[in-house]
Amino acid sequence: MSTAAATRKTWLFSPVRSLAVLAGVAGIALGLLTSAPSAHAAPYRDTLTQWADRLDAAATEMDGKPDLKSPRIGEGNTLKKGSSGERVARLTQRLIELGHLPADQATDQFTRAVDEAVRAFQTAQGMRADGLVGGGTRAAMDRSPADAAAQMRQSATAMRSFRDTAPDTVLLVNLPDQTTTLVRNGEATLSMRAIVGRPSRSTPLLQDQITHVIVNPTWTVPPTVLKEDKLPLLRSKGSPGIQHAIVYLDGVEVAPETVDWSTVTPGRVRIVQQPGNHNALGRFRFNLTNPYNIYLHGTNEQYLFDREVRTISSGCVRLEDARKMAETLLADTTVTPDRINRMLDKPEPQWVKLPTPVPVQFVYWTATVDEAGAIHLHQDVYDRAEEATATPAASRA
Repeated sequence: MSTAAATRKTWLFSPVRSLAVLAGVAGIALGLLTSAPSAHAAPYRDTLTQWADRLDAAATEMDGKPDLKSPRIGEGNTLKKGSSGERVARLTQRLIELGHLPADQATDQFTRAVDEAVRAFQTAQGMRADGLVGGGTRAAMDRSPADAAAQMRQSATAMRSFRDTAPDTVLLVNLPDQTTTLVRNGEATLSMRAIVGRPSRSTPLLQDQITHVIVNPTWTVPPTVLKEDKLPLLRSKGSPGIQHAIVYLDGVEVAPETVDWSTVTPGRVRIVQQPGNHNALGRFRFNLTNPYNIYLHGTNEQYLFDREVRTISSGCVRLEDARKMAETLLADTTVTPDRINRMLDKPEPQWVKLPTPVPVQFVYWTATVDEAGAIHLHQDVYDRAEEATATPAASRA
């Protein structure tokens, strides 16, 4: 975790590097959405009430805005300096309509002027100004006032439903925002960036609970990853491509390079990565109870949290600061930070059972409000916004 991230004090559900602030809506001043009083120090239920009311009020403002006139940019490869073609032409038309590019600079070439205009749009929307028109920036530019209003109302409804049913202590994972927040005894105590499942391996909407914290976990490659990723590697290269991994065939440890994997079926194979800084789960795993093999954990690829859109896992949730989460969950036990240090020095996994399981709720809010009162709109990463309006019960994988 970066120094800036470690010292930043965030509030409940406040997004980090959110995808847009009323993104794609022409003529909306940020000042319109940042005038609400700060929600600092309010119980999280009261905060959710304020945010839901704010989203509804902003949605009403959107109702009177004209629709976008230029054609949508549409999905496709990331557009950047040097790109050309019809999608670039639509991009420049949209930038002109949004007031970031002069009308006489319409072109199908991604020029330096277009790059500067994209960066200006990204800066205005609270995004990273990298000049790349990927999924997040494209969705932001293509979002109409009606789209924005719908997102706000859906999220407001979901927030109120959650507010009325959630326990006082709960760990929340907002999938579109890719953030995780721990609420304890009605107060938000810890918030951080998360990585969630890619669209093809989406993280399910679950209500669950954390039962154990595992320090120095092993990683057993899950069935889908084994079948689609690792077994093909074994067949083509004689290796699973995992550091410090033990490969089992029919329950017996084997040297993978000595096996003919061409006719081996996935059910006969198990791959276990040993504990350490190289481990894909990092140094901490947080066990849940669902039947889908979904859990929370750290990572050995910390740089991935710098991404704007972090839908890149195989379904589990990676935490930006897994150690801080472990220390917070174990704060009322005998497992002190010093004891965690000693556990980290051991070569094998160390299991800690929580005295009381901590409820976990995966939510799907595509509109959020930050501590300054600014509204942020996020990609509907799994095309679930409409089905996830109400607080979900345990769901499919």
